[in-house]
Amino acid sequence: MRNFSFIHTVFASLLWCAAVFVFVGVNFVKYEATSRMLRQTRIEGRLLELHRMLQVEMDKGYSLPELKSAEKQLLQFGREEMDFSTVSVFDARNGKILFSSLPSLSGQTVSEQWRKKCVSPDTVFYETEKNRDAFGVPLFNAMGENTGCLIAEYSTELNEAVREKMIKTAFRYIFRLAGTGMSLCGLLFLFGFLKKSIFVDKKIRLISFFTIGLGTLLLLLFFNFSTMFKAFEYDFKDTLVTKARVIAGQIAECLEKTIQNGVPFDSMTSLETYMDQIRQKNKEILFILVTDKTGRVLYEAGNASEAFEADARTGKVSLKEGCGNAAEPVNKAGVSVGWVQVGVNERFVHEKIF
Repeated sequence: MRNFSFIHTVFASLLWCAAVFVFVGVNFVKYEATSRMLRQTRIEGRLLELHRMLQVEMDKGYSLPELKSAEKQLLQFGREEMDFSTVSVFDARNGKILFSSLPSLSGQTVSEQWRKKCVSPDTVFYETEKNRDAFGVPLFNAMGENTGCLIAEYSTELNEAVREKMIKTAFRYIFRLAGTGMSLCGLLFLFGFLKKSIFVDKKIRLISFFTIGLGTLLLLLFFNFSTMFKAFEYDFKDTLVTKARVIAGQIAECLEKTIQNGVPFDSMTSLETYMDQIRQKNKEILFILVTDKTGRVLYEAGNASEAFEADARTGKVSLKEGCGNAAEPVNKAGVSVGWVQVGVNERFVHEKIF
């Protein structure tokens, strides 16, 4: 009986380790995929905004080589982007680069693979090569003909650094949870074979055996799983906040152009609809606020009040745990007139899983 019970204890320990490995691995995959998705949608959003500005000139009848502001816009795009390598515009007919944030690339020819992919209107294509990712969007003239392509290349170093942190987090919790379960199995084995028990009745001993074991296991699991999810969220927090900052910057840039066209900052129609469309496309966003320089809310998408809490003693308002916030100024003639704030839910992956 003793050997039989020992074999079952070993089997239970191995089964527990396998279950832990699968559970942590599945959650790692989901968080890692979300981190990549956040980065990819951030890049696509910025690239489509640049594409829109270039396409406006194309729609006016300018040919691709005649885009006067193209080089300036490409250089500005490069200054504002993270983990960025180059951004270029090439001719669809011969693949020759016409404009680039890296002047030495002008006149060079892109790969045949890029030329083949860059044909569908309003479609961002994605390609990964060794240590870089490439994102491209086709450009069409006023007649609807595909005349070129906008393509941006990014280094994968930052993305890989985030992935490595998440891998370390996953293995740390695999070992921790596996060790916890194996230790508990060992303790239960010893407890079940104590020759002298304080419980004379066998039924009471069995009930105590399972109650203590199950109760201890549930408490340890709750603590470890809770800290594991927080660790994963912390690993990709920078990616999440970076995307929020990019979105805030895009909205601020749009507001600044509208103000330059003579529209009062506090009287913009359809702005909340525009902000809500952005929020609906990006499920991690809790709210988008536009405030004046005193902090008074002028426009709102989502419910910001759910993300803030007030200290009953001091009255100080702060973000709740699990919420992040990114802010970018809105300027008029170089002077700040307000702010765009984007709030994000750092636990949106956890909530989606459960």
